[in-house]
Amino acid sequence: MFAKIVAMLFSCAKIFVSGKECGWRNRMVFGLLCLLLGITVSSFLILVLVLSKVGVGSVNLSITFSFGILVFVLACVSKSARCMSVLFLLACGMREGRNVLITIGTSIVVFNNVRNILGNLKIVADSIICNLEAKRVSLKVVPFDFYSNWLSSIYVYAKQQFFNPFSDVVSLSDDFQCEIRISDHELNVMLNETKARMQTASSSISSVFGIMTFAGRIVFLIGGISIILVGTWIFFKKFLILNKANNSYITKAFVLYDEEQQNTLRVLPLSRKEQNMYIQIPSLRTSDKQKLNVALYFLPIMTNILIWTLISFLDFMLYWLILTVTKHLKSLEMAVAPITMTFSHTHMDLKDLFNLRRADTQQHTMNITLFEPQCAPKPELSLTASWIPLTILIGVLVFFGLFSTFLIQMKLLVMASFYPSKEFERVQYLHQKILEERSQETLASKLNQTLRNILAQANFWFPILTRKHYVNS
Repeated sequence: MFAKIVAMLFSCAKIFVSGKECGWRNRMVFGLLCLLLGITVSSFLILVLVLSKVGVGSVNLSITFSFGILVFVLACVSKSARCMSVLFLLACGMREGRNVLITIGTSIVVFNNVRNILGNLKIVADSIICNLEAKRVSLKVVPFDFYSNWLSSIYVYAKQQFFNPFSDVVSLSDDFQCEIRISDHELNVMLNETKARMQTASSSISSVFGIMTFAGRIVFLIGGISIILVGTWIFFKKFLILNKANNSYITKAFVLYDEEQQNTLRVLPLSRKEQNMYIQIPSLRTSDKQKLNVALYFLPIMTNILIWTLISFLDFMLYWLILTVTKHLKSLEMAVAPITMTFSHTHMDLKDLFNLRRADTQQHTMNITLFEPQCAPKPELSLTASWIPLTILIGVLVFFGLFSTFLIQMKLLVMASFYPSKEFERVQYLHQKILEERSQETLASKLNQTLRNILAQANFWFPILTRKHYVNS
């Protein structure tokens, strides 16, 4: 069963590469393969557009659908288009595609976390202004009510103590009104100006930030895809013209070519040193140089993940700090401000016929809230909105990084399948290169052996003594 599946896959690959198979069944298979290629390319494009949040859903679907149809049509009529499309998909998992995905991840963090940090800071500022406004109203009314009531009570007391010996003849009337006016116009104007400035600054920052983020996403997206296309085209032309593209891999064509050579001109099997330089593909084995390339592939990924984590941590810490401070402020008890009012007066008593000086004192308390509950800030947290797509993106990057060396092999095998004549030229070049390296190594080893023999002779180190010995002899 497995052998049949493998044979079927090889048959489909042959039909897709040649594109000249006869028969309606082969043509149908070829059309389906080209359609699958267009769907795969459009799926990658829609994934990039969704992660980068460029455009709306209908626009993204229209773009990807049109691009998929274009790829399908070109793949049906051109072998180069089929080859370039497959190379483009493979290049998306290599350094060019990695840079595009890293740029998308950075835009996600900037758009969500950085914007959320600025929004939470604005919420804190609005809360402070709201608290000041509430305190302005409470301080305007509450304390001075005590003063007004106390003045009225003094008036009533003085009226009761007033002595009128002619109360039957003369009637005294009075009209006492206590009005308190507080001028807080300047404070009110200052608060309104502060709110207006904050609103203007917040709107300006949000507008500029949104425009820069959207423009940056579009620029980096188009630039990244363009870099992938240019890199694919360079690899394509380099293989066709220079015949030296990635000349460190031994394919099946190389093995067959080596078997046709004479025993003195064969290079297989390779030495231990050569096995570390040249790898027989397809294979998951990696050389030391390729391991270093994989490490270099992951280096910018890890660096950007640390930066994304730091920005997200700052966002979370600000959110946690606002919530914690708000919780402690709400738990504070009301501050009790004692108000003591004392007035002195002369109490007249006709029985004793002398004046008695008295002082009356009244105690009042005023409760003041240090933090108004209705002004409590309500921060927002954007970790879910940013780290769900980031997790998907990091997973894709790790997958591509682990198989980056295998993707390079697949690129070479794809080019060899589409252009076997160029692959034969590459095999000849690599075969001759290995033979020349071996001849140079042989010559270098002979020179080293000769040099060691010369250095081992006594006449090289003591020419005068050896010459004298020969003369005496």
